[in-house]
Amino acid sequence: MAIESAFEQGRRRRAVDDARRSSELEGSRSTDATRADQDAYVRGEIDINQLGKRVRSRYGLA
Repeated sequence: MAIESAFEQGRRRRAVDDARRSSELEGSRSTDATRADQDAYVRGEIDINQLGKRVRSRYGLA
């Protein structure tokens, strides 16, 4: 899957940054594996459904 535009990549980056910041404000931090998946989403290597599936699978929620 390819990123269609710099705008889309920026939108994804902001969404991931907001999610990370929210977790940190709650006293938590995502794992390095989750962060790697989030970065793959920003780059357009995976879509939002794949990101969710990976994270849920990692925590036995799939």
